[in-house]
Amino acid sequence: MHYGMQRHITKSLPSSDAMFAKIVAQAKKHVEAYERNHRGKIEEASFYEFGAGWELGIPLSFYCLGAQRQTLIDIRSHLRVDLVNATIDTLRRTGKDVGLRRFPERCLPTGSRQEGIRSLQEWYGIRYIAPCDARNSGLPEGSFDFISSSSTMEHIPAVDIPPVLKECRRLLKEDGVMSFLIDYKDHYSYCDEAIGPFNFLRYSDSQWELYSPSLYYQNRMRHRDYDGIFSREKLGVLEEEIIEPSEAELQSLRALVLNPVFRARYTFEELSACGAHVVLSRKAAASADRSAPTSRNNKTELHIAQGATG
Repeated sequence: MHYGMQRHITKSLPSSDAMFAKIVAQAKKHVEAYERNHRGKIEEASFYEFGAGWELGIPLSFYCLGAQRQTLIDIRSHLRVDLVNATIDTLRRTGKDVGLRRFPERCLPTGSRQEGIRSLQEWYGIRYIAPCDARNSGLPEGSFDFISSSSTMEHIPAVDIPPVLKECRRLLKEDGVMSFLIDYKDHYSYCDEAIGPFNFLRYSDSQWELYSPSLYYQNRMRHRDYDGIFSREKLGVLEEEIIEPSEAELQSLRALVLNPVFRARYTFEELSACGAHVVLSRKAAASADRSAPTSRNNKTELHIAQGATG
């Protein structure tokens, strides 16, 4: 039902060419963050992503940017071979236009899902594990040079984010890098023009439970909340980019009747952030000063059409 809704009602699957250009841009942001903060070559790095989604747009873009070894996990087994093949077709068709280094040569076999997953690893170095709990993956300690997530953190309940980060810290090599893209908008606004990007701030927690089922859960956390968790989990912030709202989005927030909890807990600026790109390292490896200044940008698009993973 969840898949059917995304494919036939919201029509977010498979991604359009325009959406794919944004997905590739997000993959490039991850890779560029790795290259700025790690001495190793991407071709030699081991990648790990939690919240892989339906069509593997980010991981296959990583492959096209040079990644050779990736491990993907998801709390549910979302992967659909037909959608992955649609991604491969799109990358082959549009890859040159978006500056990719190489392209997947062939689509996955459609005989069985497991055959497709085996071919994904054999041909593209992408190991897919699902269902798998990001709080306790069972993978060996210190396995990865680079850990990423894309439009996934906001789908994880606040109580589960510290154990997810603990597991990431355990899996990351001493000199490894993490890169997280987090979307702070109400995701319903992407398929309903009548709903603004901050609409979900109107509701109390008990009211929001009615609109936030497990398959499309949104935690409504703001950037300050994540920053506090990163600090408590001994993750050093190497880079931090906050995505600011447009003037129209600011006006929609000003016109909104905020739930008293949000009004009391956060400043207007904290509520208005639309997303963030945060680059982290283990505390022992992090410099006392951030390697790049915090920046704010109102142009970057963070939303990626992936399955909910909370």
